[in-house]
Amino acid sequence: MRASIEAVSNTLREWLPAEVVWLATLCRRTLEYVLGPLIDTGGRFPVWGLMSALVITAIVYLVDRSRRRVEPGQGFLAYCFPRSIVFNPSTLVDLKVGFFNSVVIGNALNLTWRINGAFIAAGVTGLLTLAFGPGPQNAAWSPLAVILLTLALSLANDLGYFFFHRASHVFAPLWAIHKLHHSAEVLSPLTAARVHPLEAAILGPFRAVTTGLLLGPILYLYAGEATPATVLGLELSAFLFNSLGHVLHHSHIRAHFGPVIGRVIVSPLQHQVHHSSLPQHLDRNFAEHWSIWDTLFGTLYMPRRDEPLKFGLAGQAEQAHPNLRTAYLRPVTESAAASLALLQRWLPVRASRRRAEVRRSAFAVEDDPGGGQRASHPPGSRRL
Repeated sequence: MRASIEAVSNTLREWLPAEVVWLATLCRRTLEYVLGPLIDTGGRFPVWGLMSALVITAIVYLVDRSRRRVEPGQGFLAYCFPRSIVFNPSTLVDLKVGFFNSVVIGNALNLTWRINGAFIAAGVTGLLTLAFGPGPQNAAWSPLAVILLTLALSLANDLGYFFFHRASHVFAPLWAIHKLHHSAEVLSPLTAARVHPLEAAILGPFRAVTTGLLLGPILYLYAGEATPATVLGLELSAFLFNSLGHVLHHSHIRAHFGPVIGRVIVSPLQHQVHHSSLPQHLDRNFAEHWSIWDTLFGTLYMPRRDEPLKFGLAGQAEQAHPNLRTAYLRPVTESAAASLALLQRWLPVRASRRRAEVRRSAFAVEDDPGGGQRASHPPGSRRL
């Protein structure tokens, strides 16, 4: 499928005049966006993830219907695609932002793309080599090693996301960028792509550090290149989480894993709680896949399945990003304003600390040549 798309793009490049050859790239990106579930197993909507989400939704629907939580006469299709969500203005903004990010912008704003896990890992391996000499390279890629690497890399990758996500809620300049995602007033799978393109440049270094610190020592110890089994193992975690309904994290389908599994793996309902603007839900459930990080850092919230949720920005009645223009421009201007406000607060504090240090040094007690102690004062200063 991907080869066919590339062939179409190359054909267009040959036919189109040089001044509009960019249309071939636009066409290729559009086809990749539309056919993404069929060609990208690691994307937001892989076909296996969509199939798993459909099965999970069917189970939740049957349970809700048996407990009379479904409106009388509401069929499965209407349950999956309620009009209140499908035709909500917020969903339209989700669609516009996701399409524009994928087709028009691409990776143009991912300015930190070189700071990746391989870059950090190479640095760690280099430091280990300088400190201890060349690595022993005596460990082999056994099936158990592949499984453990898969688990460890998945946990490290999610830890990087956790740190990024928490920082995006605490640090005002980052929150200004991230809150575009939280301004969605209803949740659908399209909301997953409702992110400002600058987020990729911010998230990348966080994940690079956590995965690179893990991979560096492994590359130092292990010999040879990764085998096909290793590469397959690294794809296993994405397959697992898609099987557990990752597509439903941004949806109205309240699939929950219970109080035991939910403390280890993020359920769709737990992430839906993260989007809720009710006071008890704010700044909770930051992890993307492994809720063990929320458990360890004290940010886990285990909801009841029938718990009320309210989506959108807390304390803001009007939609902050009603269209594509505000979705892209307002986060940048607000982030710049927040950065300037922090700088204006930091500079006077810094200057005040310097003045205090000068005063302390001016009146510091120093040793007297005669063996005693005296208070030193700068020339012309007054004793207090």
